[in-house]
Amino acid sequence: MSRFFATTILVGSIHFNSHARYYGGRDPHQYPTYVWYIAVLLPFVLTAFVTIYYYCKVHEYKFWKLWLYTQNLNDERQEILKEKFPYYKKLSQNARHEFRKRVHHFLINKEFIYYDGIEVTEEMKVMIAATSIQLLFGREAYYLSCFDKINITATDVTDPNTFGHAKQIDICWETFAAGYSSMTDGYNPGLKIMAMALSLEYQFSQTGIFNRQTFKTFDNLYKVQAEKYIQSGKSKYKNYNQVDRDEYFAVAVEYFFERPEHFNAHQPEMYLALSKLLRQDPLGMYKYKKME
Repeated sequence: MSRFFATTILVGSIHFNSHARYYGGRDPHQYPTYVWYIAVLLPFVLTAFVTIYYYCKVHEYKFWKLWLYTQNLNDERQEILKEKFPYYKKLSQNARHEFRKRVHHFLINKEFIYYDGIEVTEEMKVMIAATSIQLLFGREAYYLSCFDKINITATDVTDPNTFGHAKQIDICWETFAAGYSSMTDGYNPGLKIMAMALSLEYQFSQTGIFNRQTFKTFDNLYKVQAEKYIQSGKSKYKNYNQVDRDEYFAVAVEYFFERPEHFNAHQPEMYLALSKLLRQDPLGMYKYKKME
């Protein structure tokens, strides 16, 4: 689409230039020099602008903040990653460099809003950004562009589904922070809510966050497991159509990172399907050569 649009502008501009001298019957030599400069340069300027615009759109750059992306994550934020974020500590030096770039990008793109008298700190911003980046770190970078605002509250979010309608992410900091007090208890609301936002992003966005066939494989496996659980009588749902798939995806991601051994032992097929989808494996059994 971007190539077509750029080509259209270029051809249209050339066509305009070839006929401009005849406008009003004027002799082309009577036009001031600057008019000819504009006529010659305009197609190139427009083409460059359209190309940059679409590049920014695809890679989730804010056009008016381009210069910020060239900077590095500052020292304070890097220290927070080193001290507070377990996932980052396990990465190689090269992977850490890429992770910092993505966290920096995320922080540029999002507006953090506080409620209930909470003061938004650097730790809050970095931990929330890092949690989001963790989910897709094995794949091409995505920054949840459908969600521009992150609301930090003192009260727990009773219905996480509401942010799907408001296009905002609501996070209770106390609950979020509690999820990082242990990395093996299967409880991490931060991972869960970011995974839910990612699932909604996949529905909202026209970009290919996930390979469709890989996602379908995971979804089909989930359906089988969900129907078994419903039939057991332990589920709050009476049939599969009532199931909140975004929430389930989020729970599966939380389980995948928090208790991978338990997940793989009880549902190996689903573990593998989710590993392929995220192109990561906390257990180190599967290797993915490159991000894509």
